[in-house]
Amino acid sequence: MNPFRPEFDGDLELTKVPEDFSARIQKRVESGLLVLGTRRRANYSVRSMTRDEITFGAEDFLTAYSIGLNDVRLERRGPNVVHYEVKFWRWARTAAVHGLVLGLALSVCYVAFPGMRLQVASYPFGPWLFAGLTLFWCILWPWVLTAIHRGFAEQTLRHILVDVLS
Repeated sequence: MNPFRPEFDGDLELTKVPEDFSARIQKRVESGLLVLGTRRRANYSVRSMTRDEITFGAEDFLTAYSIGLNDVRLERRGPNVVHYEVKFWRWARTAAVHGLVLGLALSVCYVAFPGMRLQVASYPFGPWLFAGLTLFWCILWPWVLTAIHRGFAEQTLRHILVDVLS
């Protein structure tokens, strides 16, 4: 799977997946996915639920951007396996918008402040270096962050699942 794609899936093997698997996940989502008793930056809601499958997702901007588990689908596969699929496109889009805002701010400063243009021009290949760095931080860096965030988001979900289902 492409590491820059804001999606991941996998299987979590447990000694036994409880019969009330979906109900336990639902209770955890409703009482605070990350920290029990608080939904401040982890405001999730259950979207659908059956005996062997549950989907939930982020309800607001802070939740979508701070955690990155935007849309989660969990499915019991057999007596000891939980399969998960997670999409965090809202997180990635917000990171990309932040990058574009940064690029716009740098470009406006470059155009508006002659002193900045003089400083940039004082270096060999200064304007080219400035343009390259601006493009990197504004266009490429959000996707590098997506690749980095993916591992942390998956680790967080797996930790929650072990905590709830063990």
